[in-house]
Amino acid sequence: MAAKTFDLTVASREKPLWQGKASQVQVPALGGGLAFLPGHASSFVLLSKGDLKINGEKDLAFSIEGGFASFEKNQMVIAVDSGEEEELKPKKA
Repeated sequence: MAAKTFDLTVASREKPLWQGKASQVQVPALGGGLAFLPGHASSFVLLSKGDLKINGEKDLAFSIEGGFASFEKNQMVIAVDSGEEEELKPKKA
């Protein structure tokens, strides 16, 4: 049976920003937005300035200034140059 979540660590140069289980992560890659789900192929991507969105134990969003993301064997590490948590906008009904 396929995993429903994967391990995620998000850190800036200054400090860890978040660590936990995620069911989906959307990143602002240099070539455009990418989404990662459990079981995603191994990947390494460079990130641009934009919004990092995490769905999982807790839904979060960060405004980031670039960095990189690595995904392998249901473990993802995102290292950002700088990042600030943003307030999520309520979903429209």
